[in-house]
Amino acid sequence: MTKKSADGTRRELIERIRTEGVEAAYGAALDVCRDKKAPAPARATAATTIFRVAGYMSAAAEEPDKPPHEMTAAELQAFIRAGEARIADLQAVTEEQVDEAGPQTGIYA
Repeated sequence: MTKKSADGTRRELIERIRTEGVEAAYGAALDVCRDKKAPAPARATAATTIFRVAGYMSAAAEEPDKPPHEMTAAELQAFIRAGEARIADLQAVTEEQVDEAGPQTGIYA
């Protein structure tokens, strides 16, 4: 029987985390996002995590590769369509959260 070094064990563990762990974490986050019975804050947190890991919430993701005045008409149209799709996604998530919260009481209801 050979004894593993601490470095060898650490490397193997990191490899498992980067493969099995990431897949399990993504699956769990996606399950929470899809679970209509999950609390709205849990679903929003899971969605945010997925967006963040995918790079959609970084400063680089929010800015186009080049300024609009340097874009062709086709690039501008694609940029606008992507922005409209993002807005629709955000509105859908917000509407789902409001629907799940049910009737509200209080001054702003």
